[in-house]
Amino acid sequence: MHTNFGRTVRATAVALVLAAGAGVALGAAPASADSVRFDVELSSRSPQRPDWNSAAAESKPRADKRCVALYGFRARDTQPVDLAGFPRGDGSWAWFMKWQCNSN
Repeated sequence: MHTNFGRTVRATAVALVLAAGAGVALGAAPASADSVRFDVELSSRSPQRPDWNSAAAESKPRADKRCVALYGFRARDTQPVDLAGFPRGDGSWAWFMKWQCNSN
């Protein structure tokens, strides 16, 4: 009887450790929310400021891809934050859409 009890305790302990490990692997374990901001360069080289909506639409796929690369399955959403640019030395401009990536 004592042998079966010890085996049951060990089996239960192993099952709990495996379940906890699976929870971490699948994202079920609690994790603290985090966010990061990054720039995505736009294709426009014009000195005229690009339209916000078209800049967001152009850069969203790359922002989503970078967010997933940073957080994996924890990536929750991306949001455009700012649109900024600076003049290059050749008369063209470099425009960037700043994105915020949030994790859960």
